[in-house]
Amino acid sequence: MKKFALVIGHNPRGKGAYSENLKLSEYNYWKNVCDEINEIDDSIDIYSREAKKYYIEEMKPVVAEINNHNYDLVLELHFNSSDNNQANGCECLIHSGNKITKEISKDFLFALNKEYNIRIRGVIEISNSKVRGGYGICNTKPDYILIEPFFGTNEESKKFEDVKKTAKFLVEFLKNI
Repeated sequence: MKKFALVIGHNPRGKGAYSENLKLSEYNYWKNVCDEINEIDDSIDIYSREAKKYYIEEMKPVVAEINNHNYDLVLELHFNSSDNNQANGCECLIHSGNKITKEISKDFLFALNKEYNIRIRGVIEISNSKVRGGYGICNTKPDYILIEPFFGTNEESKKFEDVKKTAKFLVEFLKNI
């Protein structure tokens, strides 16, 4: 049986982007989704960052704990944001050159497009842990993908209001890897 983990983007102090459409921050949205995931499948480990002064201080203990396990895949959960409320679509960030996460990311984006009719923006390859979102991507032993399924600042985010549906979608996607 494959082993998966999820990392909730941001934390209670630095909640990330806020979606007027969802009336939730990134942290609160994904925390709610992960609560539902726990109800569906408690074999998926869920991590959240303890609030500290700096991002890397928050990520170091999470990455260290993840590296103590033999996960097949780790997803870090975010949503995108833009000053332009027309910006839309889904994307994934992966470690540069990782063919496994590139294929899984493409499959994930295709599944999102099919389920939610979201435009695919693509897969972004990260090679430096100092790049936005890069610390987990570049410092974990298991395959690691940072997902951004939608823009919270675009009306399309309303397609993700049902956190139970999002949770079920993620669990089903992971089961089918």
